[in-house]
Amino acid sequence: MRLDIESLRTFKTVLELGGITRAAKHLNLTQSAVSHKLARLEERVGRPILMKSEGGFLPTSDGQGLLHYAERLISIHDEAAQHFRSSDLAGNIRLGSTEDATSKKLAKVLGRFGRLHPNVSINARVAQSLVLQFWLTTAEVDLAILQIFVDDKEPDDLELWREDLVWARATDHAVALGRTIPFVSFDKNCFYRLTAMRHLVDTGRSLNVVLECPSKEGVRAGIRNGFGIGLLSRRNLTEGLEELEADLPRLPQVCHVLRSRNDSPSKVERNLTEAILQEMQEEL
Repeated sequence: MRLDIESLRTFKTVLELGGITRAAKHLNLTQSAVSHKLARLEERVGRPILMKSEGGFLPTSDGQGLLHYAERLISIHDEAAQHFRSSDLAGNIRLGSTEDATSKKLAKVLGRFGRLHPNVSINARVAQSLVLQFWLTTAEVDLAILQIFVDDKEPDDLELWREDLVWARATDHAVALGRTIPFVSFDKNCFYRLTAMRHLVDTGRSLNVVLECPSKEGVRAGIRNGFGIGLLSRRNLTEGLEELEADLPRLPQVCHVLRSRNDSPSKVERNLTEAILQEMQEEL
């Protein structure tokens, strides 16, 4: 049995993006080419690896096992190929990032990038989005992955993914919502908190910040234990949290973007930008 890398890449992309059409566009292939690669891969494995669902495709139990190997094989293949293309890259770059982006895939990207380009020095710092914006203006970082409202994107921003911002409450604890709302906030630099205050003014309500915590886990724990409500992206509604159905203002979508402070980025920055986009940019 021989499993070719591009068929494995196609299989992985179909599952990540949820369908053949999106995968074909992402891989710059025709839909028939994607279907052919999947059929050939399934024939070589000798077992069903995909099943259809309402949202697109899901892996079978054998497909889940194959996906595990596919991710490792593709990563090693791309790392080896990139090594012989760009191993002479050298320089320094300072990167800022939100906690969400760091916990998503960024650590994997930076680890691989560092192995491929041992002569590149990367200094990465994690902070809230408003702080990251300030660091860009003061030249404390060269590049930043930050979260903003979709309508606030700048012309040169590279969008990575979008999320719905929702009011979150504990599943097992009721919270009384009067004119003053108990609110769990990341910190004073949390733009969720500033946005909530601004949107609540028109309703005659205000926030009472009952907990400030810079970490995502701390904020979720505060909400989960009924200390107050908060604002979270929908994908951060983990077990014990749910979207609050109440007469609170609906908030616009947020997105993570990759933003540079340089009009003419260095070769190192261009290569790191490409690596981040390849791994972290989602189909919009």
